[in-house]
Amino acid sequence: MTSMAELLEKKVKSNSIIKVGGAFDVMSAMLVEKHDFDAIWVGGFGVSAVRALPDASIISMTEILDVSRNIANRCKIPVLVDCDTGYGGPSNVAYTVKKFEDAGIAGISIEDKHFPKQNSLFDDGKQDLISEKDFAAKIISAKDAKKDPNFMIIARTEALIANLGMNEAIRRANSYEKAGADAIFIHSK
Repeated sequence: MTSMAELLEKKVKSNSIIKVGGAFDVMSAMLVEKHDFDAIWVGGFGVSAVRALPDASIISMTEILDVSRNIANRCKIPVLVDCDTGYGGPSNVAYTVKKFEDAGIAGISIEDKHFPKQNSLFDDGKQDLISEKDFAAKIISAKDAKKDPNFMIIARTEALIANLGMNEAIRRANSYEKAGADAIFIHSK
């Protein structure tokens, strides 16, 4: 039986553009699926917003996992999940990978900010990044924890959000690729 991670991997390799639509619950995910997107993106911003909370590491890994599991159980397209900073250090990231992979998720994204993080789009938010070395350790831990080789680990750098410039963003992206990230997300406003 093909896993959702394997299905996503095949889509990535066979298409030049993958359409991914954001969702925050099963109903919104069903709309993404109905409108022929290739995958669903579950983000902390949306899940926080429907709980009338700011996107500031207030909701727990378990809350994001529950929403994501419900979506994966109902929908027939791959689900990717924004796991913020990975909910802690390398050991926490390994645990996160195991839980999300067991829930049928196709992949997760983690970002190189300090925990607790603030939403990247706050005009006057604090956008401190962890060291490149510490984030690479999280990527290595994530890669070592996964069972399905197709489970996608997306490394998200916030260097542009932190006003560190494109050279820093590219340097970090290259480092994260060397650490084993399957995809790189250079976030910007």
